[in-house]
Amino acid sequence: MASHDGIPDRPRRGSRALPWFTACVGLLALVVAAVLALIGHAEVAVAVGAVGVAVAGGGLRVTVNVRR
Repeated sequence: MASHDGIPDRPRRGSRALPWFTACVGLLALVVAAVLALIGHAEVAVAVGAVGVAVAGGGLRVTVNVRR
């Protein structure tokens, strides 16, 4: 059984902002995609929308564990 080497179970305060930031970036990308589609830039709207869906859906996640 591996030990946790002092890694806390609960994240620090600063990491609470990450889900809000991720949700805002995803929402902003989807709004920008809708505006681009309305003004006639369909190809760019698809690309921006894909990025928004990937970010909002959790398609991109990075976890770093630092051991001292």
